[in-house]
Amino acid sequence: MNTPAVSEKRSHSRVEVSWPVVLLTSQGATVAETKNIGASGAFILCRAQLRPKEKLRVFVMAPNRNSLNISAEVAWSNPLCSEEDRPPCGVGLRFTSISPADRQYLRDIIAVHYGRKIKRMAEKK
Repeated sequence: MNTPAVSEKRSHSRVEVSWPVVLLTSQGATVAETKNIGASGAFILCRAQLRPKEKLRVFVMAPNRNSLNISAEVAWSNPLCSEEDRPPCGVGLRFTSISPADRQYLRDIIAVHYGRKIKRMAEKK
């Protein structure tokens, strides 16, 4: 089993989502669920046995738009686990090629999410 490194290496923020996703690998297609996503990567909840650095095509079914069509590589994989395991079953993906429009869409989703979060925090004070 390959698990993620302890230190955080992300260069972009991520937001929690539950978007359907299709992973197209050399072994075929796998339908899964996106649990968090950012402009440079995503965590996909699935039990597919993918190897680190494996290349794949990712089709993310984001709401109210055409699917995001992204080239990615596996950063880490944890397919053989129980529901209590941390990290949970799935794969961490690093996006290697994403259109400027799709990257901007993800940045906008993140900005809206954090804008709402900051507003809620300010209202609590």
